[in-house]
Amino acid sequence: MLENIFLMNLIPENNSNEINSDNFNNAYLAYPDEDILFDSNEIVRQIIISQKTILEKNYQPEHFTDDFLHANSKAIQVNGVNLLVIPLPYQYILGLVFKKDANPYDYRNELIRLFQEYLMVSYLETFEKVNKTDKIKNKSNLLLTLFIDIRKYDDESLVFQKEINKVMIDSNSNPLVKVFVYGIDFAGKSSLMRLLSTGKFNFDYFPPTKKFRITNVKLDSGVKLVCWDMPGQKIFRSDWLRGAQASNLLLYVLDCADSERFLEAKEELWNMLNLYELKGIPLLFLVNKTDLPGCDKNLKVISEKFKLNDIHDRDWQIIFSSLPKRAGINELIDWMENQVDNLLLINGIKTIEDS
Repeated sequence: MLENIFLMNLIPENNSNEINSDNFNNAYLAYPDEDILFDSNEIVRQIIISQKTILEKNYQPEHFTDDFLHANSKAIQVNGVNLLVIPLPYQYILGLVFKKDANPYDYRNELIRLFQEYLMVSYLETFEKVNKTDKIKNKSNLLLTLFIDIRKYDDESLVFQKEINKVMIDSNSNPLVKVFVYGIDFAGKSSLMRLLSTGKFNFDYFPPTKKFRITNVKLDSGVKLVCWDMPGQKIFRSDWLRGAQASNLLLYVLDCADSERFLEAKEELWNMLNLYELKGIPLLFLVNKTDLPGCDKNLKVISEKFKLNDIHDRDWQIIFSSLPKRAGINELIDWMENQVDNLLLINGIKTIEDS
């Protein structure tokens, strides 16, 4: 079973190209335990040795194909720590830490699949284009999400017990609930995520999202919502299912002021709801931008146009919202909390409020 996950970035000192543990500073981040590896210089040294050739050549991102990653991922056992390390672009190393009786290579194909599905090449590139605080936040989000999905792979694929409602637990014993946020472009998904995470609405224009974004929202109960905001443009919609894997809740966002795209929005809503992999996952249908002219606020009309009353395989709710006015946000959070309570009850998990 996976116990820990870490990300290292090896930065040469004094413009040296030689790779060794003496002339390299290793900037690392780990989840959930940052001290599990790096209190041992020998572990760091063995990690660097295992990837020395790749690091020295500093391959360009296009080299990191499935075959390349498969050939260069290495299992290491040192000082009682059981590791799988894999090279990434820009001199990063991603590592998984397992229990002693686990075979790290059982996880290699899944880790490579996640690398490709999470668009990690472009995601890693963005680390170097933001300030230090945002860089740490982005890395933490990536590790948290990978940890959740690999642990669920552990439960579902290796133990053969698939549970749609499976809820993970973080290092502080707080539940982690994955929310898949989708809808066609310009619906306001990213603005909603910013509002939920910061409490503020930004009136500045933001271009459409071109890669998935992870936003953490912590509820009063201590539950952490790990929200996946997926790009809504047509070119990215074929990747939606990949982002939706192992989700606990679905959040669909509609621009109600753009009725000319209702048919397109309806098709994309049902394309996902009809997938076997998402069967039974609760849905919140958020009718957004009610403050704009032309928005139809009639519950019956919206329900009929999107055939919401045909949904019989899951819990669902429709809420009308205006982000600048914060309208509907409290109702959205209440719905999330109620659904989380149901998930925790199914999993036998207590929250801060229950303790």
